[in-house]
Amino acid sequence: MNKVAVLTSMERSNLESIENRIEEIRKFFLSTEIPQNPDPKIWYDFLKGLKIIQGNSNNDISFIATLMAKDYLTLKFGPLEFDAALKPQGAPGLDIDINLQNGKRLIAEIKTTIPYKDTDFGSQQRDGILIDIHKLVNNQADHKFFMFTDKSSFEIIQKSKYSSKMMGITAVLLTTGEEFLA
Repeated sequence: MNKVAVLTSMERSNLESIENRIEEIRKFFLSTEIPQNPDPKIWYDFLKGLKIIQGNSNNDISFIATLMAKDYLTLKFGPLEFDAALKPQGAPGLDIDINLQNGKRLIAEIKTTIPYKDTDFGSQQRDGILIDIHKLVNNQADHKFFMFTDKSSFEIIQKSKYSSKMMGITAVLLTTGEEFLA
């Protein structure tokens, strides 16, 4: 899918922050040798230095997935009044909850989950998926989306043990725009 949504100043700022951290990681690897010593203290210092620069990369991935969702929704519904940077990643509530220009409510949950198993989610992943399905089912909205960044997650969610719980919810693979209506 092509980039279509216009970035807000906060979204641009978040992207710049991610870029800066990646540049710091690049500099770290250019200036720091990978330990060749089996001493765990040396390895700990090396990995700790990398982790400090990296920060919470899961939040970065979630933010980028939200930008992908914004692009998808903009293609589908036109320009949106939505800033992906306003809601902190991991904050409670729906990932996306907006009113479209026509006054209709749109809600979405976004998953960057990579399945633990080849053909299903691990137990904690499954619990998270079911919680998100529950949020979507139990909220009134004209449009409900369950969005995925991973193809295998998208394929697993189409299995009846999940899709049977998702009546009226459209699953979307954000990397391609492929949809599945449960």
